[in-house]
Amino acid sequence: MMAANKKEKQVAASVKAITGKPGNGVTVIPPAIGTGYIKGFALSPQLRLIVRQYELKENLMLDRGMAEEEAQFIVIAFHHIYQSKEEMKHRPSPAAANGRSLPSVQVATTGFNYELLPANKKINSIVITVHTDYLKELLQPKEGSTLLQMITSGSQPFLFEEIISPQIQEVAAAIVTANPTKELTHFYYKVKAEELIYLLFAALLKREDTTLQALNAADVKTVYEIKDKVLSDMSTPPVLTELVKMSGMSESKLKRIFKQVFGNSIYNYYQIFRMKEAAYLIREMKLSVSEAGYRLGFSNLSHFTRLFEAHIGVKPKKYATGK
Repeated sequence: MMAANKKEKQVAASVKAITGKPGNGVTVIPPAIGTGYIKGFALSPQLRLIVRQYELKENLMLDRGMAEEEAQFIVIAFHHIYQSKEEMKHRPSPAAANGRSLPSVQVATTGFNYELLPANKKINSIVITVHTDYLKELLQPKEGSTLLQMITSGSQPFLFEEIISPQIQEVAAAIVTANPTKELTHFYYKVKAEELIYLLFAALLKREDTTLQALNAADVKTVYEIKDKVLSDMSTPPVLTELVKMSGMSESKLKRIFKQVFGNSIYNYYQIFRMKEAAYLIREMKLSVSEAGYRLGFSNLSHFTRLFEAHIGVKPKKYATGK
Protein backbone atom coordinates (compact mmCIF):
# COMPACT_ATOMS: atom_id res chain seq x y z
CA MET A 1 0.00 0.00 0.00
CA MET A 2 2.81 2.40 0.86
CA ALA A 3 4.48 1.67 -2.48
CA ALA A 4 1.22 2.44 -4.27
CA ASN A 5 0.82 5.70 -2.35
CA LYS A 6 4.37 6.69 -3.19
CA LYS A 7 3.73 5.99 -6.86
CA GLU A 8 0.51 8.03 -6.78
CA LYS A 9 2.36 10.94 -5.20
CA GLN A 10 5.06 10.76 -7.89
CA VAL A 11 2.43 10.77 -10.62
CA ALA A 12 0.56 13.67 -8.98
CA ALA A 13 3.77 15.67 -8.62
CA SER A 14 4.64 15.10 -12.26
CA VAL A 15 1.19 16.10 -13.50
CA LYS A 16 1.37 19.23 -11.35
CA ALA A 17 4.78 20.02 -12.84
CA ILE A 18 3.52 19.45 -16.39
CA THR A 19 0.68 21.90 -15.80
CA GLY A 20 3.27 24.60 -15.31
CA LYS A 21 3.44 25.03 -11.53
CA PRO A 22 6.55 23.18 -10.34
CA GLY A 23 8.82 24.49 -7.67
CA ASN A 24 12.53 25.04 -8.15
CA GLY A 25 14.46 22.03 -9.35
CA VAL A 26 13.89 19.01 -11.55
CA THR A 27 10.86 16.70 -11.55
CA VAL A 28 11.55 13.38 -13.25
CA ILE A 29 8.59 11.83 -15.06
CA PRO A 30 7.85 8.46 -13.38
CA PRO A 31 7.66 5.33 -15.58
CA ALA A 32 3.89 5.15 -14.96
CA ILE A 33 3.48 8.29 -17.10
CA GLY A 34 6.45 8.21 -19.47
CA THR A 35 10.03 9.41 -19.62
CA GLY A 36 11.83 12.73 -19.33
CA TYR A 37 11.78 15.67 -16.93
CA ILE A 38 10.39 19.09 -16.09
CA LYS A 39 12.81 21.69 -14.76
CA GLY A 40 11.26 24.64 -12.91
CA PHE A 41 12.62 28.01 -11.80
CA ALA A 42 10.65 30.43 -9.60
CA LEU A 43 12.65 33.48 -10.65
CA SER A 44 10.51 35.89 -8.66
CA PRO A 45 6.98 35.91 -7.21
CA GLN A 46 5.87 37.27 -10.60
CA LEU A 47 8.05 35.32 -13.03
CA ARG A 48 8.48 31.56 -13.52
CA LEU A 49 10.29 29.52 -16.15
CA ILE A 50 9.65 25.85 -16.92
CA VAL A 51 11.65 23.64 -19.31
CA ARG A 52 9.80 20.50 -20.44
CA GLN A 53 11.53 17.58 -22.12
CA TYR A 54 9.52 14.36 -21.99
CA GLU A 55 7.46 11.70 -23.74
CA LEU A 56 4.15 10.40 -22.38
CA LYS A 57 2.64 6.92 -22.60
CA GLU A 58 -0.95 8.19 -22.87
CA ASN A 59 -2.64 11.30 -24.24
CA LEU A 60 -3.06 14.05 -21.69
CA MET A 61 -5.22 17.16 -22.05
CA LEU A 62 -3.23 19.82 -20.28
CA ASP A 63 -5.13 22.69 -18.71
CA ARG A 64 -2.88 25.23 -17.04
CA GLY A 65 -5.83 27.12 -15.61
CA MET A 66 -4.42 28.63 -12.46
CA ALA A 67 -5.93 29.41 -9.11
CA GLU A 68 -8.09 32.52 -8.79
CA GLU A 69 -5.28 34.47 -7.15
CA GLU A 70 -3.14 33.83 -10.26
CA ALA A 71 -5.69 35.15 -12.76
CA GLN A 72 -3.42 38.12 -13.45
CA PHE A 73 -0.69 35.86 -14.83
CA ILE A 74 -0.06 35.45 -18.55
CA VAL A 75 1.30 32.19 -19.95
CA ILE A 76 3.84 32.21 -22.78
CA ALA A 77 4.36 28.70 -24.14
CA PHE A 78 7.10 28.02 -26.69
CA HIS A 79 6.21 24.70 -28.33
CA HIS A 80 8.61 22.32 -30.16
CA ILE A 81 11.24 24.87 -29.30
CA TYR A 82 14.40 22.80 -29.28
CA GLN A 83 15.61 19.81 -31.24
CA SER A 84 18.85 17.92 -30.90
CA LYS A 85 20.99 17.41 -34.00
CA GLU A 86 19.73 13.84 -34.22
CA GLU A 87 16.09 14.95 -34.04
CA MET A 88 16.75 17.61 -36.69
CA LYS A 89 17.78 14.86 -39.12
CA HIS A 90 14.38 13.17 -38.73
CA ARG A 91 12.11 16.20 -38.36
CA PRO A 92 8.85 15.98 -40.33
CA SER A 93 8.03 18.29 -43.19
CA PRO A 94 5.62 21.16 -42.50
CA ALA A 95 2.92 19.28 -44.43
CA ALA A 96 3.45 16.06 -42.46
CA ALA A 97 3.48 18.01 -39.21
CA ASN A 98 0.29 19.83 -40.26
CA GLY A 99 1.64 22.85 -38.41
CA ARG A 100 1.26 21.17 -35.02
CA SER A 101 4.84 19.99 -34.58
CA LEU A 102 6.50 23.11 -35.92
CA PRO A 103 8.08 25.65 -33.59
CA SER A 104 5.44 28.12 -32.40
CA VAL A 105 4.67 30.26 -29.38
CA GLN A 106 1.36 31.04 -27.72
CA VAL A 107 0.82 33.98 -25.39
CA ALA A 108 -2.50 33.75 -23.61
CA THR A 109 -4.49 34.46 -20.52
CA THR A 110 -4.68 31.41 -18.28
CA GLY A 111 -8.23 30.53 -19.33
CA PHE A 112 -7.12 29.72 -22.89
CA ASN A 113 -3.90 28.00 -22.01
CA TYR A 114 -4.72 24.38 -22.78
CA GLU A 115 -2.78 21.88 -24.85
CA LEU A 116 -3.21 18.30 -26.03
CA LEU A 117 -0.08 16.34 -25.17
CA PRO A 118 -0.01 13.29 -27.47
CA ALA A 119 1.29 9.90 -26.41
CA ASN A 120 4.55 8.51 -27.80
CA LYS A 121 5.75 11.89 -29.04
CA LYS A 122 8.68 13.89 -27.72
CA ILE A 123 7.53 17.11 -26.08
CA ASN A 124 10.04 19.90 -25.81
CA SER A 125 8.86 23.30 -24.72
CA ILE A 126 9.62 26.27 -22.55
CA VAL A 127 6.80 27.86 -20.55
CA ILE A 128 7.03 31.30 -18.96
CA THR A 129 4.34 32.52 -16.57
CA VAL A 130 4.52 36.24 -15.91
CA HIS A 131 2.30 38.60 -13.92
CA THR A 132 0.73 41.46 -15.86
CA ASP A 133 2.36 44.00 -13.51
CA TYR A 134 5.81 42.54 -14.21
CA LEU A 135 5.10 42.49 -17.94
CA LYS A 136 3.84 46.07 -17.86
CA GLU A 137 7.07 47.16 -16.18
CA LEU A 138 9.10 45.41 -18.89
CA LEU A 139 7.07 46.61 -21.89
CA GLN A 140 5.95 50.04 -20.65
CA PRO A 141 3.05 50.24 -23.14
CA LYS A 142 2.39 53.70 -24.53
CA GLU A 143 -0.98 55.27 -25.19
CA GLY A 144 -2.26 53.98 -28.53
CA SER A 145 -0.35 50.68 -28.40
CA THR A 146 -3.54 48.62 -28.55
CA LEU A 147 -1.95 45.18 -28.48
CA LEU A 148 0.42 45.88 -25.56
CA GLN A 149 -2.29 47.62 -23.57
CA MET A 150 -4.67 44.69 -24.09
CA ILE A 151 -2.08 42.11 -23.01
CA THR A 152 -0.96 44.01 -19.91
CA SER A 153 -4.39 45.21 -18.78
CA GLY A 154 -5.36 41.88 -17.22
CA SER A 155 -8.99 42.66 -18.02
CA GLN A 156 -9.64 40.83 -21.30
CA PRO A 157 -9.04 37.21 -22.36
CA PHE A 158 -6.78 36.79 -25.37
CA LEU A 159 -4.64 34.33 -27.28
CA PHE A 160 -2.00 35.07 -29.91
CA GLU A 161 0.22 32.59 -31.73
CA GLU A 162 3.46 33.31 -33.58
CA ILE A 163 5.77 31.17 -35.68
CA ILE A 164 9.06 30.97 -33.83
CA SER A 165 12.03 32.84 -35.29
CA PRO A 166 15.60 31.45 -35.54
CA GLN A 167 16.61 33.97 -32.84
CA ILE A 168 14.09 32.55 -30.40
CA GLN A 169 15.27 29.01 -31.20
CA GLU A 170 18.86 30.03 -30.44
CA VAL A 171 17.90 31.42 -27.02
CA ALA A 172 15.81 28.30 -26.32
CA ALA A 173 18.73 26.04 -27.21
CA ALA A 174 20.93 28.01 -24.80
CA ILE A 175 18.37 27.58 -22.01
CA VAL A 176 17.97 23.83 -22.57
CA THR A 177 21.70 23.12 -22.76
CA ALA A 178 22.88 25.70 -20.19
CA ASN A 179 25.07 24.87 -17.23
CA PRO A 180 25.33 28.28 -15.53
CA THR A 181 27.49 29.09 -12.54
CA LYS A 182 25.63 27.70 -9.52
CA GLU A 183 25.55 30.99 -7.60
CA LEU A 184 24.19 32.83 -10.67
CA THR A 185 21.68 30.23 -11.88
CA HIS A 186 18.53 32.26 -11.20
CA PHE A 187 20.11 35.40 -12.62
CA TYR A 188 20.98 33.53 -15.83
CA TYR A 189 17.49 32.10 -16.34
CA LYS A 190 15.84 35.42 -15.48
CA VAL A 191 17.87 37.17 -18.17
CA LYS A 192 17.02 34.43 -20.69
CA ALA A 193 13.31 34.49 -19.79
CA GLU A 194 13.22 38.25 -20.35
CA GLU A 195 15.12 37.81 -23.62
CA LEU A 196 12.47 35.39 -24.87
CA ILE A 197 9.74 37.82 -23.83
CA TYR A 198 11.49 40.61 -25.74
CA LEU A 199 11.85 38.54 -28.92
CA LEU A 200 8.21 37.43 -28.76
CA PHE A 201 6.85 40.94 -28.40
CA ALA A 202 9.21 42.30 -31.07
CA ALA A 203 7.52 39.81 -33.42
CA LEU A 204 3.98 40.57 -32.20
CA LEU A 205 4.47 44.30 -32.73
CA LYS A 206 5.18 43.69 -36.43
CA ARG A 207 1.57 42.68 -36.94
CA GLU A 208 -0.66 45.09 -38.77
CA ASP A 209 -3.08 46.99 -36.58
CA THR A 210 -6.26 44.96 -36.34
CA THR A 211 -9.38 45.23 -34.25
CA LEU A 212 -8.75 43.22 -31.09
CA GLN A 213 -11.86 41.66 -29.64
CA ALA A 214 -12.53 39.35 -26.72
CA LEU A 215 -12.37 35.63 -27.48
CA ASN A 216 -14.12 32.66 -25.95
CA ALA A 217 -12.99 29.06 -25.65
CA ALA A 218 -15.36 27.82 -28.37
CA ASP A 219 -14.03 30.36 -30.89
CA VAL A 220 -10.43 29.43 -30.07
CA LYS A 221 -11.16 25.72 -30.53
CA THR A 222 -12.85 26.41 -33.88
CA VAL A 223 -10.10 28.62 -35.23
CA TYR A 224 -7.48 25.93 -34.46
CA GLU A 225 -9.59 23.36 -36.32
CA ILE A 226 -9.67 25.76 -39.27
CA LYS A 227 -5.91 26.16 -39.07
CA ASP A 228 -5.44 22.38 -39.23
CA LYS A 229 -7.77 22.21 -42.22
CA VAL A 230 -5.88 25.00 -44.01
CA LEU A 231 -2.58 23.17 -43.55
CA SER A 232 -3.90 19.68 -44.36
CA ASP A 233 -3.08 19.89 -48.09
CA MET A 234 -0.30 22.22 -49.20
CA SER A 235 -1.05 21.70 -52.89
CA THR A 236 -4.60 23.06 -52.68
CA PRO A 237 -5.32 26.64 -51.59
CA PRO A 238 -8.01 26.97 -48.91
CA VAL A 239 -11.55 27.64 -50.11
CA LEU A 240 -13.04 30.32 -47.89
CA THR A 241 -16.68 29.29 -48.41
CA GLU A 242 -15.86 25.75 -47.23
CA LEU A 243 -14.00 27.03 -44.17
CA VAL A 244 -16.87 29.36 -43.27
CA LYS A 245 -19.33 26.45 -43.47
CA MET A 246 -17.03 24.26 -41.37
CA SER A 247 -16.58 26.95 -38.72
CA GLY A 248 -20.25 27.83 -38.28
CA MET A 249 -19.16 31.48 -38.13
CA SER A 250 -19.89 34.34 -40.47
CA GLU A 251 -17.14 35.02 -43.02
CA SER A 252 -16.21 38.32 -41.41
CA LYS A 253 -15.96 36.78 -37.91
CA LEU A 254 -13.82 33.86 -39.09
CA LYS A 255 -11.43 36.14 -40.97
CA ARG A 256 -11.20 38.54 -38.03
CA ILE A 257 -10.55 35.88 -35.37
CA PHE A 258 -8.07 33.95 -37.53
CA LYS A 259 -6.03 37.08 -38.19
CA GLN A 260 -6.21 38.14 -34.55
CA VAL A 261 -4.88 34.80 -33.28
CA PHE A 262 -2.34 33.95 -36.01
CA GLY A 263 -1.38 37.41 -37.23
CA ASN A 264 -2.16 36.72 -40.90
CA SER A 265 -5.07 36.27 -43.21
CA ILE A 266 -6.06 32.66 -43.87
CA TYR A 267 -4.55 32.67 -47.36
CA ASN A 268 -1.28 34.36 -46.33
CA TYR A 269 -0.91 31.90 -43.45
CA TYR A 270 -1.35 29.04 -45.91
CA GLN A 271 1.28 30.54 -48.23
CA ILE A 272 3.81 30.86 -45.40
CA PHE A 273 3.58 27.14 -44.64
CA ARG A 274 3.41 26.25 -48.34
CA MET A 275 6.79 27.95 -48.84
CA LYS A 276 8.17 26.25 -45.73
CA GLU A 277 7.13 22.96 -47.29
CA ALA A 278 8.79 23.97 -50.57
CA ALA A 279 12.01 24.75 -48.71
CA TYR A 280 11.85 21.35 -46.99
CA LEU A 281 11.29 19.50 -50.28
CA ILE A 282 14.18 21.30 -51.99
CA ARG A 283 16.76 21.23 -49.19
CA GLU A 284 15.89 18.06 -47.23
CA MET A 285 14.20 15.82 -49.83
CA LYS A 286 16.50 16.96 -52.65
CA LEU A 287 13.64 17.55 -55.09
CA SER A 288 14.32 19.76 -58.08
CA VAL A 289 12.74 23.21 -58.12
CA SER A 290 10.23 22.12 -60.76
CA GLU A 291 9.34 18.92 -58.88
CA ALA A 292 8.76 20.87 -55.65
CA GLY A 293 6.70 23.49 -57.45
CA TYR A 294 4.47 20.98 -59.23
CA ARG A 295 3.98 18.96 -56.02
CA LEU A 296 2.72 22.09 -54.30
CA GLY A 297 0.24 22.91 -57.05
CA PHE A 298 2.17 25.49 -59.06
CA SER A 299 1.76 25.33 -62.84
CA ASN A 300 3.81 28.50 -63.38
CA LEU A 301 7.36 27.95 -62.11
CA SER A 302 8.28 31.62 -62.53
CA HIS A 303 5.51 32.50 -60.10
CA PHE A 304 6.71 29.76 -57.73
CA THR A 305 10.27 31.13 -57.86
CA ARG A 306 9.14 34.70 -57.13
CA LEU A 307 6.95 33.59 -54.24
CA PHE A 308 9.68 31.37 -52.80
CA GLU A 309 12.20 34.22 -52.86
CA ALA A 310 9.70 36.61 -51.25
CA HIS A 311 9.16 34.20 -48.32
CA ILE A 312 12.53 32.46 -47.92
CA GLY A 313 14.83 35.29 -48.98
CA VAL A 314 16.68 33.56 -51.82
CA LYS A 315 15.77 31.92 -55.11
CA PRO A 316 14.97 28.18 -54.80
CA LYS A 317 17.99 27.04 -56.85
CA LYS A 318 20.36 28.99 -54.62
CA TYR A 319 18.57 27.70 -51.52
CA ALA A 320 19.03 24.13 -52.75
CA THR A 321 22.82 24.49 -52.77
CA GLY A 322 22.99 26.37 -49.48
CA LYS A 323 25.44 28.83 -50.98
